[in-house]
Amino acid sequence: MNANKNKIYKSYDSNILEALFLKYNVSKYYIRQSISGAVSGVKPDSIKKDYAKMVKANEQTISNLLKNVAD
Repeated sequence: MNANKNKIYKSYDSNILEALFLKYNVSKYYIRQSISGAVSGVKPDSIKKDYAKMVKANEQTISNLLKNVAD
């Protein structure tokens, strides 16, 4: 029996998932599957690209806020 039973789960930004849910009108489960690459097609590719753009924009916003607070 394996002593190490810790499974690492990938977590996604819930705000971004909600935005994609509203944009594409598909389940959040389908969105998570699309981001992870478990499903293929045109719509999952679009979802994956939009998620990446939103994460990048979110990180830039946070870094800008941190810069403004540090000044």
